[in-house]
Amino acid sequence: MGKYNLNLEGAEIDEIILNKHGDKIEISADDASLFDKFANGFDEIIKMADGMPEKMETVEKEFEGKEDSDIQKSVAVSRVRVEFCEKAIGIIDNIFGEGTAKKSFRDGYEAIPDFLPDEDMFIAFFEKMTPIMEDIFNRKMERQEKASKARMAKYQPQDHKKPQRKSTK
Repeated sequence: MGKYNLNLEGAEIDEIILNKHGDKIEISADDASLFDKFANGFDEIIKMADGMPEKMETVEKEFEGKEDSDIQKSVAVSRVRVEFCEKAIGIIDNIFGEGTAKKSFRDGYEAIPDFLPDEDMFIAFFEKMTPIMEDIFNRKMERQEKASKARMAKYQPQDHKKPQRKSTK
């Protein structure tokens, strides 16, 4: 009976510092779902942001011409914004792990316990995170290319040739 040791290397982990307090997240390009989640999350945030003017216009029309409706209109506008921001927190935490949004906007949460970052803060988060993700992805692609070349270098050209038929003459 033989004894075998696979001894695989672990995932390469990247650390991203989120704030001046040193709170961080750890991610890995070796997580097959990371880039898909990031791209989908970013797209969802953009779609939500693009839909905000239409939602605000709907609220405006709902209260147009009504007397004493300023407070109700403000509450309705606030609800639209809160919905966006709560969804954005869920998107960020789904991509990078639970609590990422709170870590990212820690100063606001420390000053105001029920703080809710606004739309601009989420857009800024994705704008700053995009080049980081691109760099991580590019490094992953370079590692894969080098590994592929190293694997292929093990094989000699004759390993890939079709067997030659011997002449029967």
